[in-house]
Amino acid sequence: MKVLVFSILFFLTFKHAPVNRLIERADWFILYDRRMAVVDKVKRKELRPHRGSKNGICELPYEFPVVSNGGNDISVWESDEERMTISFWIFRNYFEAPSTRLMYTTDEKRIEEFEKRISRDADNNWKIEENWYRTLGD
Repeated sequence: MKVLVFSILFFLTFKHAPVNRLIERADWFILYDRRMAVVDKVKRKELRPHRGSKNGICELPYEFPVVSNGGNDISVWESDEERMTISFWIFRNYFEAPSTRLMYTTDEKRIEEFEKRISRDADNNWKIEENWYRTLGD
């Protein structure tokens, strides 16, 4: 039994993509309603990026459950009152490794960028549902 468990763990060390996808799928379903509550608060201007900047990082208050890995921060880009993009991290990397994010956007330009990214690398980027995308990298 120990050999079997060790063999499985050893195998998953090199073939972790299926496990990561399973974790991402569970993350999406479990935290969807909580993330939508954050999106609604950003739309109502109840959550704003730090230091009064129009675009940037917003650390969620302690009363929020963890909806973004790596510090429970979100990124908020606002084009105007109607168009915005909010980024939630699934796997957040700080150095040269790319981060994996869930992106909510109502900005047509960003949607176009995401669609181009999907056409270039559909294995790592895809549309989840209307206004929601999964992206790898910047």
